[in-house]
This record gives sequence, structure tokens and C-alpha cells, in this order.
Amino acid sequence: MGNSLQDQLLQAGLVDKDQIDKANKDKRRQQKQQRTPKGGKRAAAKAKSRPKPDPQQAEKAARDRELNEQREEVRRQRAVNAEVRQLVSGNRHPRSESEDDVPFHFDNKGKVKRIFVSADTHKLITSGKLVIVNDNGVFELVPPAIAEKIRQRNPSLVIDLPEEQAPVADDPYAQYQVPDDLMW
Repeated sequence: MGNSLQDQLLQAGLVDKDQIDKANKDKRRQQKQQRTPKGGKRAAAKAKSRPKPDPQQAEKAARDRELNEQREEVRRQRAVNAEVRQLVSGNRHPRSESEDDVPFHFDNKGKVKRIFVSADTHKLITSGKLVIVNDNGVFELVPPAIAEKIRQRNPSLVIDLPEEQAPVADDPYAQYQVPDDLMW
């Protein structure tokens, strides 16, 4: 009685060794599939047995998502500010302070600001070869190509100077030009 059914069938000559090996392999495969289901009946049963989401948990999840989005926005802003600082520091136009510097007035968010620059730098600004950029409250001068890169990252940091307008046909003062370096 110590012999298994497989051994008895093998001794009787009803099955051969290959058939027994194949049957054992199939049996192990079925047992393994039952232990680790990839879907099927067990997954459906688990889905039915899961508890319904609590409204408080849903609110907490929504609040967490919102906080994560805010944190991500802060990180993105810090990265943009770091890029802008790096662009400005690497490409700023050198300004030397001397007694013959002239003030250059410009409008920044509704307020008139001024920076002191040399006469040559003043001409470069008015001709558009240098652009004023706000770098954390300090106004710096950079080339227009760098200003465009900064404008792509944060447009509010680039100071746009008013463009000269064509005179109106019936303007009685059209023949008189107002100098752009008018001292206030």
C-alpha cells in the first residue's frame, strides 16, 4: 500500500515515465496559478470585498493632490528664478559708477524708476541694444537675446520701453522732436 497510484500504473504498464512527468508538471503549474492569480475569479472576488472609499478619505486625497500641485509650482518657480539669476549674472552689461553718469528713467509697473548709466550706455538702451531686466529688485542691463530668454521664463521681469510712435498727420508739433534724454 506504500506505492502511489502513479507507481502502480507505471508497474502495470498502463502509463510510461514521460506521461507521469507531464502530469506532475501540469499539477504544479495549476497550483502556482492558484497561489498567484493574474485576474480571474480571485481578483473579482477581491474587488467585491474591498470597502467603499470613505468621503473623508476622498476629501483628504483631493487636498493632498492640491498641496502637491502647489509645492510643485513653488519648486518650478524657484527653478525659473535660479535660471533667470544665472542668465542675468552671466550676461549683464558692466556698469561703472562715476560722477558723469546720467539717469535713465523708465516705467516699471506704473512707477517711474531710474538707473544711472554712462552716456554711451544710455545710447545703447535707447537704440534697443540693451534691455532692462528686474533681477530681484535690482535693475540690470542685458543684451536683447538674453532678455528674450528671460521673457520666455518670466515675462514680468523684462522692462519694455515705449516705442517711438509715428507722428499724427494733423499734429501741429510734429516738426519739434522731444529729446529722449530729457532731464527731469
